[in-house]
Formats: sequence, structure tokens, C-alpha cells
Amino acid sequence: MHWLARLGVLLLALTISASRLEAISIEELDGISFADDPHMLFVPIEEIASALRWEMQMDQESGQISLNGHLLDAAHLRKLTDGTLLVPLDELERAGATITWSNDGMQALVASDHTKIAIPFANKRVEVDLANQRLRAYQGSRLVLDSSISTGREGKKTPAGEFKAGPVKSRMHRSRLYHNAPMPWSVQVHENIFIHGFRKVPRRPASHGCIRLPLTGPNPAKWFYNWIDLGTLISIKGRWPAAASVPAEESPPPAHPFLPKVLTIAIVITIACFMIILFVSRRRGKL
Repeated sequence: MHWLARLGVLLLALTISASRLEAISIEELDGISFADDPHMLFVPIEEIASALRWEMQMDQESGQISLNGHLLDAAHLRKLTDGTLLVPLDELERAGATITWSNDGMQALVASDHTKIAIPFANKRVEVDLANQRLRAYQGSRLVLDSSISTGREGKKTPAGEFKAGPVKSRMHRSRLYHNAPMPWSVQVHENIFIHGFRKVPRRPASHGCIRLPLTGPNPAKWFYNWIDLGTLISIKGRWPAAASVPAEESPPPAHPFLPKVLTIAIVITIACFMIILFVSRRRGKL
């Protein structure tokens, strides 16, 4: 009977060890969510295909993508501004994955065969670098946006500090301070300081204090607006660029910088000579 007890203990130990190994083997990928559809969770297609060991195919003519033999619905896909394609977890389920959610709904476990991938709704944060004029947005450890910006110029500096997005968030905000100027894809940072789209975003401070994102190309301003949640931490750091490092828009210097001084001296001498001649002439007339 003792050997049966020992065998039971051994089997229990093996079961526990196997469950631990299974838990250790679970890979984790930070998911990407969007404020305009907060209940959907996305992951880069190539990353999840590699993690699940699924075959991914793309038709070069139509641009259609199949994953694990399932043709993805292009209408459900999204992109990062660098062109990375994102697929929602619903499409992975249609492609053959099994998805289970944690009790709080903040993490999905995507399984296929003997592979399991944990995909959480990670926290979002934004970093604004004043010195290098860049904005970077993260979800968990994943960099989801890296864009050039234009912050407040001298006399209208963008304040440094820790802020939270909101409460104002508008597709088209109008400036009450500057002649009702349009501010598309606006997200309030602090008082009258907003992150918003602008048609011209030079890589130097040029605004009245707001943080300008480009509307051109992949439209980082619109992407950022659709992604960021109210309450997202926005950290603004870095010193305002030194004047020497910012190209100033000044008028060109005169071709002969000393010419104005020479003309002034010549005029003064001419007037003095004229006065002397006039004085001498009057003296001679009296004599």
C-alpha cells in the first residue's frame, strides 16, 4: 500500500510541475485599444501569426490577408502610423483561436494547439519631449506612435509637468484666445494647452503653447485622437530648445553693414560745413 501512496504523491507532483511549466510557457503581447471602440483589443498581425505559429499570406494584387487559412475582413483591420497592420481578437477567433477572458475583462488568453498568448488591456501613457520636439505614445511597453511635433515658441512656452488628458476632447475645437482658429482632433492637456492637428508642423517651437501634430501623411493627429483615452497620463519633459539651436526667421543683414553709419557722418559733416560757410559769409557782409 505504501507504494500506491508514493505513486499518488509522484503523480500529484508531476501534475503540479506540468501546470507550472504550462503557465511559464505563456507568452504575453501588449494589446492596442482605441478610445473610439474601447472594448476591442488589437495586436499586430505579424506578431500574433509568429506567436501562434500560424501561416500568414497576402495577395499582392488585392491586398487581402489570410491568417491560418482564414481570409481577414479588411474593414475590421487597423494600422499604426508606421503602416503596421493590426487585427482584432474577434478575427483571431474566426481564424481558429480559442479566446478566454479574465474575470475583470482586462486580459484575453488566445490559444491555438499547445500555444497560449496573454494579451492585456495595458495602460496608456504619452511622453512629450520639448528638447527634441517629439511625441511618443505607449500602451504597456509597446510604442504605438512616434511623431515630430511643434510646441510653444519663446514667450508662449508649452508648460512642463505631469498632466492627464481631458476633460475636453473634440474632433474640431475652436480657440477662444486666437480668433476662433480651428484646432482639429483636439485633446486638452492643461487649461488652454491642447494637443491638436495642424497643417504646418516645423521641427521647432512655433505654436502659441499648444502641441501640434501633423495632419499630413498617415495623419498622426487623427490617429492619436482616436487612440487616447480621457485621463491618460501625459508627461511633458525636457528643456525648451536654446535660441541658438532654433533657426530664427530674421530679415537678411544689409550688404554693407557700415554704410548707414558712413552716410550719417557724411550728412552731419555736410550740414556743419554749410553752417560754417553761412556764418563766415554773414560776418564778411557785416564787415
